[in-house]
Amino acid sequence: MSTQIAIDAIQHTLQNISGKWRIPILTTLFQIEKARYSVLQQYLPKIGSKMLTTELKALEQLNLIERLVSEPNLTICYQLSNKGRSLLPVLEALSHWGEADLPKKATELTSQNKHEINHFLTINI
Repeated sequence: MSTQIAIDAIQHTLQNISGKWRIPILTTLFQIEKARYSVLQQYLPKIGSKMLTTELKALEQLNLIERLVSEPNLTICYQLSNKGRSLLPVLEALSHWGEADLPKKATELTSQNKHEINHFLTINI
């Protein structure tokens, strides 16, 4: 069996979703579909305001999310674009691989960090 792997395409994908906050932002938007800035801050309390703004702009420029402005009161919401939604199988595959590999690495972690391993997100499809 022969499998062709496009290394440049993989690196491009990883570059677009890499960083401490991009995957948490994307998975939050998978979960709640449309969110105001303040809602994203509530779901991601450890991210600073400046960092959230920076990452939202970057994800919008990558066409992974859309910034929606409602006309009557100029409320701004964020949601995944079609391109962003197409990442779900990629993130699921990364999650499955990580879960399979994680127990090996978990024994190396200190007890202080072990609670961070069990962060799960349920996405309704």
